[in-house]
Amino acid sequence: MTPENQDKNRKFQIKRLTVIAAVVFAMSVVAFLLPIRPAESQTEKRRLAEFPAFSMEALFSGDYFSGISAWFSDTVPFRDTLTAWNAKIQHILGTGAALSGFNEGVKGDEIPDIPTSPAEPSETASATETTTEEPTVPSTKPAETETQNMQQLSTILVYGNAGYEYYNFNQAASENYAAAVNRAAEIFEGKADVYAMIIPTSMDILLDASVREAVSVSDQKRAIAYMEALFAPSVKKVSIYDTLTAHRDEYIFFRTDHHWTGLGAYYAYTEFCKVKGVDAVKLGDCTYQAFDNFLGSFYTDSGKDPALAATPDTVETYMPKADADITITESSGQTFTGSVIYNAQDSLSQNKYGAFIWGDNPYSVIENHDMAEGESCLLIKESFGNAIAPLLTYNYKYVYIMDYRYCDETAAGLVEKYGITDVFFCNNISMTRADSQVSLLRNHVG
Repeated sequence: MTPENQDKNRKFQIKRLTVIAAVVFAMSVVAFLLPIRPAESQTEKRRLAEFPAFSMEALFSGDYFSGISAWFSDTVPFRDTLTAWNAKIQHILGTGAALSGFNEGVKGDEIPDIPTSPAEPSETASATETTTEEPTVPSTKPAETETQNMQQLSTILVYGNAGYEYYNFNQAASENYAAAVNRAAEIFEGKADVYAMIIPTSMDILLDASVREAVSVSDQKRAIAYMEALFAPSVKKVSIYDTLTAHRDEYIFFRTDHHWTGLGAYYAYTEFCKVKGVDAVKLGDCTYQAFDNFLGSFYTDSGKDPALAATPDTVETYMPKADADITITESSGQTFTGSVIYNAQDSLSQNKYGAFIWGDNPYSVIENHDMAEGESCLLIKESFGNAIAPLLTYNYKYVYIMDYRYCDETAAGLVEKYGITDVFFCNNISMTRADSQVSLLRNHVG
């Protein structure tokens, strides 16, 4: 290379490095701009970490700088736009997007016959493949035009104007889930009653068998029956599959989101009350609020499918008429007290399910101030439990709420500390096929 060319190349490299440095500097400035850092995530349907409040105690303990680090990493500017781009790319490539982290294969294990003894912890890996289980609702094979209306992604099915989550039975995880519930019943014997509700998803309740036959899913009714049979005799089973099926023509599941609606949760709550032997609050005795234009997880995971966008959902909430409030402990450790139902009307469209108890937080306590004294309940849940929690206010002085995915407490510790009388496992069936989720639950029993 001639000296002249070497000089040109050196100048070009300097210019390139200058441009790169300028871009990095500009991005750094943008990243630190407070006004453009989001406060909520529309895609993740949650409030993001807040900038920590300064105190000398937090400064010397290191919590203040840890809080800044958590805030900085959690509130990346344009995070939802970047997430949406990623979803669209996956949609174009036909890969779909993982729903709630549960995606463990196309076919599930074969569901065994109903067992005759309670479950013990299992370490067996899930590897068995099987054909689709016998449909719950008899029907004829779908016509070709029906299957043409399906859009199958990795974890969801879009059919018509609604999304549905696939379910594939995992025998080892299901047995470990039952074993975790049984462990709680053993620990709390003589202290608290243990209730267990496994919530089916809209795929099994709303879709005709003719449609489900065309996709690879396991029979949720059989899977729930298998797990319930593994429960110890002292576990009070709250079976809701048939109840939800009886109301399948009502608005009990969202079209654009994987959760059930407030009405679906209400019907399940009435079954819990029957098992407990108490009266359920009547819908007419509840304060009703509705928050429209809800576009949930199915909408996001489908790459913002136009068919889902055309018919957004409405989040309907039912709150027993009582002087009650909720005290929430956030992931940051900060606490605040507010109304049990959050006014989500002005929230981003995909955050409106957060109207129920302010979304997913590690630990919360609802207190009914109208009761001078009364029983207390520990609700062990993931996000499906959010919609049922407000209704329990009618029956309990205190409702302690543990989201085992984020909470540092254990059920045993809370029962001992507060003298809790009922422990209520309220879990959707998808978590019972995820080994990681079941392990988290088991570790939080105590």
